[in-house]
Amino acid sequence: MLQGQTVKALRICDPASNDLLIRKQPGNAHFGAVALECERHALLCYCPMRYLLYPHGSVFGCFGGTHAALHFRASVCEVCDLEDWLPITAGAHWSHRFDRELPMRGDVLMESPQLVRDSQATDWQLELRLSTGRSFRLLQNKECNRLQLAPVEVGR
Repeated sequence: MLQGQTVKALRICDPASNDLLIRKQPGNAHFGAVALECERHALLCYCPMRYLLYPHGSVFGCFGGTHAALHFRASVCEVCDLEDWLPITAGAHWSHRFDRELPMRGDVLMESPQLVRDSQATDWQLELRLSTGRSFRLLQNKECNRLQLAPVEVGR
C-alpha cells in the first residue's frame, strides 16, 4: 500500500528526552509512537503498553501458516484519517521534529514496510527501504518500552 509513496512527514510522539537514562546510539531515535505520513496513506506504530495498557502488538500471517508478531502495534490508514488515529496516545503531543538520520520529507518508499528478522534474533521488526538507498528498522526497545527507529547497517 505504501510502495512508491513519497514521505510527507515523520511525526513522533513522546520522544525520549536527554534526561532519561536511555542509551541512545548515534542514528537511533526512541519514542512512544511514530507516524510516517505519505501521499495517500500513513503508517502509525505505537507501544501498546504505553498507551493502552495492553501487552499485545500486531500479528501478521506468513506463508506456510506461521505468523509474525511485533511487540508494537502497526496500522495503516488513509492519510485523511490519520488525525482520527493520533488520539490513541491519550493526548500526548505529536511533533514534526526532524533528525537528518531518519527518513526525511521527499524520500520515497521503494516497497511497503517489510517484516524482517535477523537469523540470530527472535523478535520481528518492520523495515522501511527508501529510494535514497537508506533502510531503517522499527522495533520496540523493551528496556524503556519505546519504539526505536534505527538505520540498517550496510551489508546487513
